[in-house]
Amino acid sequence: MYALALTLVIGAGAGVERQRLDVTLDPASGKVEGATAIQVDHGGDLHYELNPSARVHRVVVNGAQREPSTAGIVSDLKVGDVAEVFFSGIFRDDIESGEKVGQIHNFSVNAHVGEEGIFLSDGSNWYPQPIDEAGVPLLREMAINITPMEGWTLVASGNPTCQGPITLPCWSWHTPRRVDGMAVVGNRHEVTGRIVETDSGPVGVTVHVPSEHADKSNYYLDAAEYYLKLYTPLIGAYPYERFAIIENFFSSGFAFPGFTVLGPRVVGMAPRSLKPGYLDHEMVHAWWGNGVYVDPSDGNWCEALTSYCTNYGRRALEDGQDAARTYRRGLLNKVSLDPSLDNGPLGEFGSADPSSGGPDRFVGYDKGAFVFMMLEDVLNEGTVPESHADSAIWPVLRRLSKTHSGERIGWDEIQSAAEATFAARPEGWLDPFFETWVHAHTVPITAPDMSTTSVQTLNVVRDPEGQWVEVDPECRHYRLLPHHQTSPTIAGTLGTGAAITVDETMPAAEDVTAWMAEVEAGPSMLLIGSEAIVTRADRIARADDTILIEDGSFTVAGKKWDGSGQSVLHTMHDPDTPGHYITVFHSNGDVGWDRLRFIWYYGKDTTVIWDGDETVLRRAHEPDARIHN
Repeated sequence: MYALALTLVIGAGAGVERQRLDVTLDPASGKVEGATAIQVDHGGDLHYELNPSARVHRVVVNGAQREPSTAGIVSDLKVGDVAEVFFSGIFRDDIESGEKVGQIHNFSVNAHVGEEGIFLSDGSNWYPQPIDEAGVPLLREMAINITPMEGWTLVASGNPTCQGPITLPCWSWHTPRRVDGMAVVGNRHEVTGRIVETDSGPVGVTVHVPSEHADKSNYYLDAAEYYLKLYTPLIGAYPYERFAIIENFFSSGFAFPGFTVLGPRVVGMAPRSLKPGYLDHEMVHAWWGNGVYVDPSDGNWCEALTSYCTNYGRRALEDGQDAARTYRRGLLNKVSLDPSLDNGPLGEFGSADPSSGGPDRFVGYDKGAFVFMMLEDVLNEGTVPESHADSAIWPVLRRLSKTHSGERIGWDEIQSAAEATFAARPEGWLDPFFETWVHAHTVPITAPDMSTTSVQTLNVVRDPEGQWVEVDPECRHYRLLPHHQTSPTIAGTLGTGAAITVDETMPAAEDVTAWMAEVEAGPSMLLIGSEAIVTRADRIARADDTILIEDGSFTVAGKKWDGSGQSVLHTMHDPDTPGHYITVFHSNGDVGWDRLRFIWYYGKDTTVIWDGDETVLRRAHEPDARIHN
């Protein structure tokens, strides 16, 4: 989370040992009033950034008044000096502008104080933020004291310093190690909690939700307890005393030191919203990103590693190798349907925020996770452990979290930790791997003569009679699939652009179909409703893995579905225009039409079937992977 800065300075700067904040927040006016005491551990000029919505009123150094600097500088400080900066601001961000159909994250909100809730991110410079000569926030210990607010419960970065039951409001927090900022969030919430005993000590888990979602709290408490017990043996001790789960007042999925904020829609979907890659992803950021920090000069690796541990790793841990292969192939399918997703080197990824520049989210999250999957194979020396928990990568991650807690690291430190798995090998033995997959922009195309790096193996199965070749049957190597091998999904239809035909008698509200206005026109087809589908019935009948729509029913993958509340999303390769797709949506009765609002979400599935609002089937059709001579 970032905001515009007051100033950016270059020159020798003071170092900061610790920073304390004392603040009062007023939701009615949006005003924040506060003072910060900054203790210097290295002499020089103290540079800071401040959000444009705030201003400095007074500066005091060791009890002596200083004239506030419009450039954000407190000059000529010595070791041990304490600079007190008094500030205030009104923070009212435009919430609605960042609410986008199909997006979990609202990136328009950085610093907001209002009756609907409080969200002050650690990257928004809502208080004077000490920075170095390059404008990067300094790492330092932090503490905050907040004036109590009746009826409100707030959470801040780090550990609570208050006593008593963990469900009571706490107004003082401190960080157990150096951090680069302080976040504060909260609302008029009901709070539930429990103490979870992990193999490395107790962790308090709290859930903060409005009364209408109080019935969801136990889902989150149970899930958090399970994740803590799953990951602490694999990665190491949880880095904070508490893990708080807070319902935010806008679309969110953000992790901060010791807590996460989730959007109302996600919270309300529990337990469906507790699949791999949701709450577990935000918790594991306590290790990657909020325990071991990203070196901003060397790319954002933490989203890749967190996605590997949760989005992929939890599936492999819980459901085994078949589920792991399905996920790997799903990522290959995703980029093969839209190769433009892979638009730069992994080592240059910065943020999921589209305005941040650099490679897009797919590179930082999905391809990055796949790179760690391939690194795991290298460390396992070509073997596949019976249990994913026995993979050679987990000792590497435990070593990384223990050695670099509270430090900024980059890809070089990750490479060094991985190389230490084989102490007898020379330094740099993984250079070919990291150069190819992190620092270069490498996007191989599946072919019989495909090759890989010197430290990887690539399995190619050849027909003894020379009729066909199958490359990488287990999908362990990042690559683009030939079009005929892709699983057709709505992501392929929308990614190539689509002509949309809608049944004019469709009983769907306008808000259900609003997302269609953003679909670019193109050669693929999206057919909504039986009257639209029947216009292409002959073409659909000639497709592989076809679908049959009849009065009050549909038949797909050899099974007939005739329930009045059942609806279906199904995608096929277009038999008349290779490289393009036909997607259909049909509902047997009026109840199923509401599912239309969500179909864009199912980008990994060939077929999705609902009964009412319950998803009863998700499948990906996997065509023949052989390349025939």
